[in-house]
Amino acid sequence: MSNSFRTKTGRCLVDSEQLRIEYENRGWLATVREALTSTEIPAWRRAAVVLFYVTLLAGGALGLNVAPPWLSGAVVGLLLAGVAWSLYLGRNGSNESLTIPREKVVGVDAHDGLPLLTRPRFVVRYRSEGGVKHRYLLCPSQLYGFRAYETGNALFERHGLLEREDGKSGGRSEHSG
Repeated sequence: MSNSFRTKTGRCLVDSEQLRIEYENRGWLATVREALTSTEIPAWRRAAVVLFYVTLLAGGALGLNVAPPWLSGAVVGLLLAGVAWSLYLGRNGSNESLTIPREKVVGVDAHDGLPLLTRPRFVVRYRSEGGVKHRYLLCPSQLYGFRAYETGNALFERHGLLEREDGKSGGRSEHSG
């Protein structure tokens, strides 16, 4: 069993001593690359991603043929600048992390999100600076099917951090230390 799951911006690692949130600026092309190469994604979904981008490119090419030349050039220039910027961020992205000791974690709430509208997410509540802070962990899009939300749910449940609707933690009993 894995002790981590993928988030929109990196990974979340949970063990008996700490909860660590790693941020990684990979650029928007990394998500597409992972959607095409991940073994966690069924072949039919990978084919759907390829078909979506082929359709998008074909529609863009047809649009460029009927648009004025100056507009076509501007669109192509912006697209190339976006790809170059994404590649730059993917190679030179900053890797940061936040480490929260387990004894400071109050609980974790899981939210499914609305399909096609909001991402699934976890809200980590932890004690810091005399109060309780919240950290939102957004999962990757459900369209790419990374199963990060299910993995995160199982991971937090296994470590007794997931809050159930009745307000109690998932894996701990009242008498355990």
